[in-house]
Amino acid sequence: MKRLIYLLTLPAVLLIAGCVTHEPIILNDEPQIARLKQSPAPPLPSKPRLAQSEVRQIEMEVFTWLLQRPIGDGMCSAVFLNTDEATTTALIKKVPAHVPPLKQLWHLETRPGQSPIDKDTGRAAVILSVDTLDQETTGTVVAVGKWFAGEASAGFHTFELKKDGDAWRIESVK
Repeated sequence: MKRLIYLLTLPAVLLIAGCVTHEPIILNDEPQIARLKQSPAPPLPSKPRLAQSEVRQIEMEVFTWLLQRPIGDGMCSAVFLNTDEATTTALIKKVPAHVPPLKQLWHLETRPGQSPIDKDTGRAAVILSVDTLDQETTGTVVAVGKWFAGEASAGFHTFELKKDGDAWRIESVK
């Protein structure tokens, strides 16, 4: 019987002795945790950002390239540029006789799941847009020129642009 008690108490004593440690256990209300929470996060590495004027130059280059290609196969009555009013006005002046004509966005009607509509004619229209990605360390910029004339007629080209003096020029189109 003494042996049985000894065998049962020995593992219990060993288990209790194993739980004792000399390292402090940090609880949530201790000042060490507060110091950890107050330390600022390390700053993220930053890429060079494009100035707004450079973004507008890139948009002008890509829109001009897209407008030189056939748009809508005669099925649409207008082309809308998804950009600010000043850029649209500049492009309207640059290509005044474009077929189909360029129009400001307020002439556009969009409906979910359907082709965009020119409010003036009630016919289908095309929307062109440009997404400019951040500048690479090599001095090039990648831009995506998109067109949308409905779910069945949409697509994009990827442009690589390089700075030539003060202006951005298209290097390649994919």
